[in-house]
Amino acid sequence: MPLSALPVQPQPAPADLVFGIFNGQGQFVPQSAIWAGAVSKTGDSLSGLLSCALVPTDAAHLVNKAYVDAQSGQVNSTVSTLVTQAQDAATQAQTAFSQAAGAATAVIAEQKGIPNGLATLSADGHLVLGGLDCLGVQNGHVLMAMDLPTTDPEMRGVWWNNGGYLCISQGTSS
Repeated sequence: MPLSALPVQPQPAPADLVFGIFNGQGQFVPQSAIWAGAVSKTGDSLSGLLSCALVPTDAAHLVNKAYVDAQSGQVNSTVSTLVTQAQDAATQAQTAFSQAAGAATAVIAEQKGIPNGLATLSADGHLVLGGLDCLGVQNGHVLMAMDLPTTDPEMRGVWWNNGGYLCISQGTSS
């Protein structure tokens, strides 16, 4: 059984001498001096310096300023590296986007106007043939929209197919 577990009756007075190993030597020290300058585990304040030379192995361990400075230096270095990598990735993405857009423009330019190539769509999504919107096909006829320069006061801008050719009225519509 450790000596500290033995019951002491009565409690030692502050002036009573206690034998112990202090500063590497066996000596008798007054009871009041044993705990003089000790820091309470439940909270206390220091009037002098407290030092710690050990590297912590647990999150609750005391650390010194040099250790904290070293860790913050490593964190700053890591953050700086990550920021640089993110900036590089953003630059590479922008370059890839620009190159892809350029390649797409070149491919589209090469495909326009060739058989089985690309066709232009209007803002309304209609096929554009020869600069005119193709609205679709109805009863075997291609429907197209265009402005007609007409002068006939009777019917204006009317198109029709009489079975063999296209007829255009130049009059006003009624």
